[in-house]
Amino acid sequence: MRLRLILATALAAVACLGSAPAVQAAEAPIVVWTDATRAPLLQQLFAKGYDGHPVTFVVKDLPAIRTELKSVAPENAPDVIWAEHDWTGELASAGLVRKLPLSTGLKEQFAARTLDGFKFGFSYYGVPVMYENVALITNAALVPKPPKNFNELSKTALALKAAGKVDVGLAVAQGASGNAYFMNPLFTGLGGYVFGKNAAGSLDPYNIGITNPTFQANMPKINKWNSTGLINSALDEKAATAAFISGRAAYWITGPWNRNELKTLTFQYRVSSIPEIKKGIKPSPFLTIKGFMVTAYADQHGVLKAAQSLVRKGLTAAPVQSQIAALTERAPANLAGTMARLPQAFAVAGTDGAPTPNIPQSGGIWAPLGKAWATSTMGPGAVPAQTSFAEAQATVAASVG
Repeated sequence: MRLRLILATALAAVACLGSAPAVQAAEAPIVVWTDATRAPLLQQLFAKGYDGHPVTFVVKDLPAIRTELKSVAPENAPDVIWAEHDWTGELASAGLVRKLPLSTGLKEQFAARTLDGFKFGFSYYGVPVMYENVALITNAALVPKPPKNFNELSKTALALKAAGKVDVGLAVAQGASGNAYFMNPLFTGLGGYVFGKNAAGSLDPYNIGITNPTFQANMPKINKWNSTGLINSALDEKAATAAFISGRAAYWITGPWNRNELKTLTFQYRVSSIPEIKKGIKPSPFLTIKGFMVTAYADQHGVLKAAQSLVRKGLTAAPVQSQIAALTERAPANLAGTMARLPQAFAVAGTDGAPTPNIPQSGGIWAPLGKAWATSTMGPGAVPAQTSFAEAQATVAASVG
């Protein structure tokens, strides 16, 4: 449509000029929706276009990219979008994004934990560019070295609290509604999982593991964390941050979005993985992955191959991804990417991480699972973990249908 409009305008001009030289058809532009943070860099990188096509960057807030793609008129639609990986299942099911065949060589440039964020069913629908996850931050002035295991963390935190040196055991953000994202390393470290995988390796919405036997057996740990005051859901994100940066907590679970607070600390700190809670079970933080996807409109605009090439080649190179990720001090997805010390520390802490679920049913997990954590770690009057997580399991199962 856009190419036809360009040609029609050009031919009309020729008709008016009579003996004007023949017009050469211009390549249709590739339109990319991205956010304001990345747009200036991308415009600079692709100022000369890509593969003969002009590249136009349209700035939109990240949530607007997702919502507006569902209702945009085809002539105004993007060919490529900057996206979060957990949109994949919803957009693919709605036919709004195209499959993106990836060669073996391209796959080898990424860790499976980031690449699979854009996988739905048997197909990939995007390429990861950068990612983030939570880690354990240790106040080195209070505790010289990160704990070797969670038992050591608990003993040290409670001893410091008993001595009056801190008043918060483990600073982890929850609040009245809870926060399943921040708590996921503890959830998985006790053997819990949200959705299991089927024989094909895809997430199975009917395999809900909130009350699987392993996690059930380890639920008394949660009750103990509550009764000893190690974890209290009264702390929201603001309170957890304040507790650590003021020296009132020796340990903090957070991510690179708090980089500014970390840089202004008056004491030394360490970034490390969440330590093992139960022997043989690796705590797994959720990964939030951002990258680019090709929309179904690229085919209608006649730029499908060029748009796919832009995403697969132009936006996967390690130097390009390193520059994009550096804008907000995140880890680049390309394994050959470079990064500063802080994002690298968080990346190492996310080695055992897994993408937040990207299937359409995943929207139903956050509130019930967050509530289970909030009610079971609210201090006096807390609901036993066995009861709160059983309720979460039932609620998620009902939402899946």
